[in-house]
Amino acid sequence: MDDEKGLHPVVQVLTVLLAVAAGVWATWCTIIAFIGGTMPLIGVETDGGLGTGLLCLVILEPIAITVAYWFSMLLLLPLQLLLGATDHRR
Repeated sequence: MDDEKGLHPVVQVLTVLLAVAAGVWATWCTIIAFIGGTMPLIGVETDGGLGTGLLCLVILEPIAITVAYWFSMLLLLPLQLLLGATDHRR
């Protein structure tokens, strides 16, 4: 009855790496929004400030994390299905 298998180890590692990368990037963008500068990967330049930082923290960062989640699912679910299909030899 307990035939449920977890995620394939490759998918587990990629999941952690993508989650950490998305979290670091979103945090970096929020810090840039507070202090000013150019946000990495998207190239948005900001003068910084409390209002810009709070806007990024409350609205833009959750949207970015959600989009990163969707993107990771688009990559990792087919990979899990592909790798999981080859793991049924037991």
